[in-house]
Amino acid sequence: MSISLSRLDPNGADRSGLIEFFTSNDFPFHVHAEPWTVAKAVEVIGSGVLRNQENEAFWLRHDTLGVIGYVRLEDLTDDTPMFDLRLGKEFRGRGLGIACLRAVTDHVFTTLNVDRFEGHTRDDNIAMRSTFVRAGWSKEAHYRRAWPVRGQAPRDSVAYAILREEWESGSSVDVHWHDLPMFTPHVEEDVEFTSNSVSEATELVDLYRSVGWTAYTQNPVTLRSSVLSSAHVVSARLNGELIGLARVVSDFASIVYLQDVLVHPNHHRRGVGRQLVTRVLAPFGAVRQKVLLTDTDPGQTAFYDSLGFAEASAAGRSDVRGFVKL
Repeated sequence: MSISLSRLDPNGADRSGLIEFFTSNDFPFHVHAEPWTVAKAVEVIGSGVLRNQENEAFWLRHDTLGVIGYVRLEDLTDDTPMFDLRLGKEFRGRGLGIACLRAVTDHVFTTLNVDRFEGHTRDDNIAMRSTFVRAGWSKEAHYRRAWPVRGQAPRDSVAYAILREEWESGSSVDVHWHDLPMFTPHVEEDVEFTSNSVSEATELVDLYRSVGWTAYTQNPVTLRSSVLSSAHVVSARLNGELIGLARVVSDFASIVYLQDVLVHPNHHRRGVGRQLVTRVLAPFGAVRQKVLLTDTDPGQTAFYDSLGFAEASAAGRSDVRGFVKL
């Protein structure tokens, strides 16, 4: 299957085709969902908005099905162009959207000197949101009640984008959602503790490898992605070298899970681990459940006991139980 873009001549050879397309198709999830009237189609085409300095419109052509839709590239003089893509109703739900979006993305990065390409959709447009993700785009923003809906309350608007480097490499660059520092950098006995400053993959691999956590180091990209996605990350550095890290995952309301706490063996028994745990959990004081999973080493048990954690087990006469499936 191949999709190509064919540049439109809105006020010339393609005028009647455009009028037919806009008047014979409805457009669910667009601001104006119903088919356009002939008068509206003629007005929009005549306004020049489909082909001017800021906009350029194209037919989307399938190698066997012919014209299956339309796309307009917008904001072409900006650093980040956007688009309006519409498939004919008979071609929806057939898995064609991904190939169309990839073809449009290819066109943008091969013809325009830009480093990113952006698109928006309604929060309930699950098909388009899935298309973005499967085409290699990443969610970058969620705008509450920003999408007008005629006769109804506004819906949320969701923004996706793809970077040129992602298009070239086929690999996504993770978005660091929880990037707001929870405290200013703090130095304790020459060790600097920072909040939500995520290290590069090579540093993370070196640290995790130093404590023998080789299951994490087999895929450095996944490791850094996991750390980036954490609710809070605290790093410890000595003379610029990463010597410790703690991270948590959380819903920010009812539970926080202490996922990783590790200190380079050369820097044990100097209070770094205690500082890491205390600082990584500090923003979650109002969260009721603080949980963790660790091995059976007596030293680990003593360490977490000293921090106020209690083992949940029948032997310990606890009212709760912990379960894990690995």
